[in-house]
Amino acid sequence: MKNLFLLLFILALVNPAIAQKKRDKVKRKYQKTNRIVESKPDIFVRGKIINQADALLVGASVVFKTMGKAVHTNEDGEYYLSRVPSGRHTIQVSFIGYKTKTIDYTVSPGQNYINFTLDEEPIKIDPIVARPRKIEQQVIDIPSSVTAISNKDIQDLNATELDYLSEFVPGLEIRLPSIQRPGFIMRGVTSDEVSASAQPRVSVYYNNIPISRASGSAVELFDMERVDISKGPQGTLFGRGAMIGAVHYVTQKPTENFYGNISTKVGNYGQKGLEGMVNAPIVPKKLFARVAGVYDFRDGYVKNTFGGDLNGKNTVAGRFSLRYLHSIFTKADLEISYQKDDAPGVAFMSQLFPNTNGVSNVFKYEASLNRGKGLNNEKDIFTSILNFRHYLNEHAFFTSVTSFRKNTAYALWDGDGTASDAINMSEDISAKQFTQELRLNFNLGSRFEGLVGASYWREKASQDFWFGTNEQHMAFLILQQKQYLILPDGQPMSMPALPNDPNLGPLAGLPLPAYHEETNLSEAVNRSLEGFFDASYQLTNKIKLTAGLRYIRENFKLKNEGVAGENPPSVLGMFTRNYPNLLFLPSAEQELKEKFNALTYRGNIQYKFNENANVFVGYSKGRRPNVLQFTSTGQPQTMAAEIVKSYEGGFKGIFKSRLWLDVNLFYHNYTDFQTSAWVADAETGEFNYIVKDGGKATSYGLESTLKYQIIKQLKVFGNYAYLNAEFDDTGVDGNDQEYAGNKFRLSPEHSYTIGLRGEIEVNKDINFYVMPSYSHRSHFFFEDANTVGLDQEAYGTFNATAGISFREPAISLSFYARNILDEKYLVSAGNAGSLFGVPTVIPGAPRMFGAKVTWNFNVKDKPYYKRKFK
Repeated sequence: MKNLFLLLFILALVNPAIAQKKRDKVKRKYQKTNRIVESKPDIFVRGKIINQADALLVGASVVFKTMGKAVHTNEDGEYYLSRVPSGRHTIQVSFIGYKTKTIDYTVSPGQNYINFTLDEEPIKIDPIVARPRKIEQQVIDIPSSVTAISNKDIQDLNATELDYLSEFVPGLEIRLPSIQRPGFIMRGVTSDEVSASAQPRVSVYYNNIPISRASGSAVELFDMERVDISKGPQGTLFGRGAMIGAVHYVTQKPTENFYGNISTKVGNYGQKGLEGMVNAPIVPKKLFARVAGVYDFRDGYVKNTFGGDLNGKNTVAGRFSLRYLHSIFTKADLEISYQKDDAPGVAFMSQLFPNTNGVSNVFKYEASLNRGKGLNNEKDIFTSILNFRHYLNEHAFFTSVTSFRKNTAYALWDGDGTASDAINMSEDISAKQFTQELRLNFNLGSRFEGLVGASYWREKASQDFWFGTNEQHMAFLILQQKQYLILPDGQPMSMPALPNDPNLGPLAGLPLPAYHEETNLSEAVNRSLEGFFDASYQLTNKIKLTAGLRYIRENFKLKNEGVAGENPPSVLGMFTRNYPNLLFLPSAEQELKEKFNALTYRGNIQYKFNENANVFVGYSKGRRPNVLQFTSTGQPQTMAAEIVKSYEGGFKGIFKSRLWLDVNLFYHNYTDFQTSAWVADAETGEFNYIVKDGGKATSYGLESTLKYQIIKQLKVFGNYAYLNAEFDDTGVDGNDQEYAGNKFRLSPEHSYTIGLRGEIEVNKDINFYVMPSYSHRSHFFFEDANTVGLDQEAYGTFNATAGISFREPAISLSFYARNILDEKYLVSAGNAGSLFGVPTVIPGAPRMFGAKVTWNFNVKDKPYYKRKFK
């Protein structure tokens, strides 16, 4: 906090002096040259920026060099500057991939309309636009670490899976061990949820609303505009869940023209899919609609000897959008979407024991999980969003975002990874979320811009765990005799009764039930009220200052109950001290309530060498809220909020419109690091996956992105990330820490992706492209405990897409292949089996390939709606 106050104090002292000095200098210059008369408050300059094809250039930079004022065009390609002195001005307009245009223009009293048409560079990289501050900006103008993946990138890469998409973002790893448990790992920090009250570290947004509960954050990528990834603490802009970053899905919105597309695909492992979109005007110039949908099916790549397959996909999703233009000042967007997943179960496989065919190599992709086709993953997501916006001018507008989201998810899995009936578990999740945000984006004098607003969020969530076991199988694990769990032929052994061992006392010889089940029920009501402010001040032509803060008021209420099943009590529960249950000690419903207040903030300085190169440095504070949880024995716990102090700097540059270079350095200091771990302690009766206080931790690293357009037909691209993330040796109390010196889990020290895109124009109507890439990850652990054997050695995957497109009719045929060299790697290791010494693993996907045909009809440029503000 003191860092922020120091920054604000320095700005308070420096800003007026420098600004006054600059005003005096400008005044003397203008008086000397007699070019500018007295400034009048009713003098405005506005216009639009387009290219030679009349396409809008959203996020283009417009700089009045004689004043040190700058703005960016909005989503309609418009710009607006107020309080412009009349007289002659030098105006510079720039946009990535286009020739910078500089003109001298004499501003007259009153309204001044100046439109610009930019010429494309003959050889250029594609423009990169993002909107972390809810306005369109070129990524080069954003003084923080931001990556934007456009719809064109998604289509070229055929990146319909989030884990594959993340390979093209340095510092981000998305893992999909199951559809309801995606892992968003940013700069080495994972976003686990082990309690219905737990909140994420990486905030996930969908069209300006938070969707960060894990079971609802993995959405199908179809009809997308782009995906924005903001790294480092983003609490000021993206709210309380963005301790270490944010991922924002942005979908296409309805426009005036009639157009659409339809595509179908087939691939190995029985893959088949259908995707389409139609955009149409309902009332000309007033009401537009857009309908999009997708179906994607693939058999599982792991066969189950007990029937069915595992690690497959079966997704159906649809989206209906309306845009209503009430006037040139006011518009409203309504969206209703639904996604349903009904996939086979997850292949949690044992590396210790063979399957029923005597095979223990998990990369033979054959498991023996005794529940057979009963293993499954189901998920339903319903989302409704109403976005209302009223413009005061091109850069000042009021926004209201109202949303309701309902998500249910269910998964049943085999926890021991064998034919044994020892560990069977399920998780049943339900969440209802309501969000209301009110926001004002402002621009004062085209020098001071930002946003201010407030939001309310309410979530009602439930998380129920079920455990079922055959204690005649489970006894081998409880009695530390796991070597007898499975025979060499993969068949399970049984222990009908406890051994007649005198050391067992009165338990000796007791018969063991063939079936036992139990349940742990949790329900939470989570609420937050937040106020936020974030703004930038253009101190000089080259220096921009940015600062922001967010106040958070949180209310958590968590209920928990341990329930004994309607079956024989657990004999083994006498060993775990949870009798008549084995894992979850029966308990009456309990309630834990807490309220918290918090403040997050940021500040940075950007220095521009010119319109194509700049550097920035910044400091920010991130926070993951306190976690409320109950142990498996019913004991309530409130974990301290996790705090990160972040120091960051970076360089962004474009050279000769061909080369894009983005380099970021960061240093993060954590206190009360919230680590998640499987805990098995017969002394206390704790057998659970819970949050633990990992104490102090430190991470630092480098992230870089490079794109180079060698010639018009050939582009190379790549990214690299270096990360050193580990727990400190001692905690705040000076004592040694449990995980001292351990690396963060799922955090490779080195990771990179390299690739190229080659294009051949056969003739004016036929175009061919190919896009190979290679992604590499160095060694990493799957648990913060850094358990030997629960790790992944360095590996890499080679992927490629290729396609041919025809101008008339507008049909394209594309081919895609993943893991072409059939690399063997793991997606997950440890899991529920770790509780009893039989960890499981999930093998990564083998080689996959397919083909896709797309037809685009009535393709037209999106229209431009010109506002005439009074």
